[in-house]
Amino acid sequence: MNISSPLFPLYLSILLRENAKYNLTAITDPEEINQKHFADSLALLDDDPCPLAPDASLLDVGSGGGFPGVPLKIARPDIALTLLEATGKKAAFLRMLAEGLGLEASVVNARAEQAAHEPAHREQYDIVTARAVAALPLLCELCLPFVKVGGIFVAYKGPREKAEEEIDAAARAIKILGARLERVHGETTVYGGRSRIILRKISQTPAIYPRNHGTMLKRPL
Repeated sequence: MNISSPLFPLYLSILLRENAKYNLTAITDPEEINQKHFADSLALLDDDPCPLAPDASLLDVGSGGGFPGVPLKIARPDIALTLLEATGKKAAFLRMLAEGLGLEASVVNARAEQAAHEPAHREQYDIVTARAVAALPLLCELCLPFVKVGGIFVAYKGPREKAEEEIDAAARAIKILGARLERVHGETTVYGGRSRIILRKISQTPAIYPRNHGTMLKRPL
């Protein structure tokens, strides 16, 4: 996916300028940021079929430095973007970033396991994304409650073989939470293997999920 938009150099400069203050990324080489953060986020748009429908509502869970939600919004300004971030400082950065880039985006400063029980967010999004947040069983419990029935959840992961191991480990969680595996997309780059796990929401998530964070860790699905 092309990262030629003039907003990407501006995004890069804001990220590097504010990184020390907000602890946004361990990667500070500009070319590595372009490939490991920007291009990796945009790889979803090259998947065939592309999961991101026109005018879709997208929730990016654990957005941190804005990946993958902000690059996707730059490339696809038609989408309605919401960024969910639990850390107050990072949520403040995301608000500043959206303003600096001139992007329309909503930033929610809340934990996913709490926000997912709020009517304003539960099963309200066409597509939910998460990148470098948690192992897939826990990630499914955090993210699938936000997805509309018929919508999709995209988990950005590393090499395909490891992603498939995570899928096996999450099989029970995926079923309980009302989803099914649709497909896995992967590619090898000069920086290693990357993949995206696509789950389709086929029924409502039971109301008890997500559980509190401690329970999820002690008794994973």
